Amino acid sequence: MGNMKVIEKNTGKNKRERFPDVFRKFKRGPQIVTLKDCALISAYAGIGGGDIVIEAGAGSGFLTSYLANIVKPNGKIISYEKRKEFAEIAKKNVEIAGLQKIVKIKVKDIYKGIKESKVDAVVLDLAEPWKAVRHAKKALKNRCYLIAYLPTIEQVKKLAETCEKIGMKTKTIESINREMLIRSEATRPETKGLLHTGYIIIAKKIE
Repeated sequence: MGNMKVIEKNTGKNKRERFPDVFRKFKRGPQIVTLKDCALISAYAGIGGGDIVIEAGAGSGFLTSYLANIVKPNGKIISYEKRKEFAEIAKKNVEIAGLQKIVKIKVKDIYKGIKESKVDAVVLDLAEPWKAVRHAKKALKNRCYLIAYLPTIEQVKKLAETCEKIGMKTKTIESINREMLIRSEATRPETKGLLHTGYIIIAKKIE
């Protein structure tokens, strides 16, 4: 072909927008769960394709959408959010992500109960998750996980004690992320932003 330049046709296979980029389009409402925390939560809960997951509260729908992206196309995220204005923000963000067929958002208080049963995981981002622990245990399949995301150690202690009392074994991890500033003359930890974002409690149903 001599010196002729070969131009490859764009088949469209790489046009799918990646989830970290979709996140940037979301409308902000209440405090969000960051990507690194979303990843830890999904990993420790063992969430995979086709799973049925209960979540509360939906907040801005960041974690909701992240989990929906994992369980699609055959799974389901059922998210409880008692505040109507937050539920509306979450719904709009889920739609931006194109995941509205995977997500069902209920304007309900999960402290009053969980209708669903035999679910693969329960994920709580609530101020008082211990109020939902018994409901979560009842809804879970055996040997599946309840995961809670909390900002303070006082909340962690109360939740862990509640879980242990009803026979759910727990462990707690702290979510810390440190970005590095890379320069030709020097490399050092980035000084801006939060390193600690929260605690993640993992409780397993063992009966």
